[in-house]
Amino acid sequence: MALPSDSSQPIRIQANGATLDDKRNTAVYTGNVVITQGSLRLTGSRVTLTTNANGELNTMVTQGGPATYQQTPEANKPPVKARAETIEYHADRETIVLIKNAFLEQSGNTFQGEHVSYDIQRQVVDAGNSSSGASNSNGGGRIEIVIQPRSRSTETPSEEPSAP
Repeated sequence: MALPSDSSQPIRIQANGATLDDKRNTAVYTGNVVITQGSLRLTGSRVTLTTNANGELNTMVTQGGPATYQQTPEANKPPVKARAETIEYHADRETIVLIKNAFLEQSGNTFQGEHVSYDIQRQVVDAGNSSSGASNSNGGGRIEIVIQPRSRSTETPSEEPSAP
């Protein structure tokens, strides 16, 4: 889960322009948008923020070239970093969805593809094609994952030279 204090922090928004629609519970921010809440940081060129009837955050859809996301999952852990053409942050489900040219880095492991989703609370990454099933032109919709080796805290066997 993200830092417990994140959701209780105020949402701070910096942008060049804003359009607020109280009847639809939406706000659109444009021009070099930076949104922070505790350790959460979203950036993009256009952000659409929706709330429920009580004014609680539902979603933030961030578009950019690329849009970025960063959040520290736990104290003393490196932040999760992501970028994509579009990032959907679903506060009610505590998930982010990265769409088009998606890239996510979690504890040194990286996930790349056209569609990557991340469950913030469970710290689970799901990478693959979008539900439309469309393949991209540079790899047929495939994903690329790089997993770092885990450091061993137990005694390591003595290294012997390998035979030629």
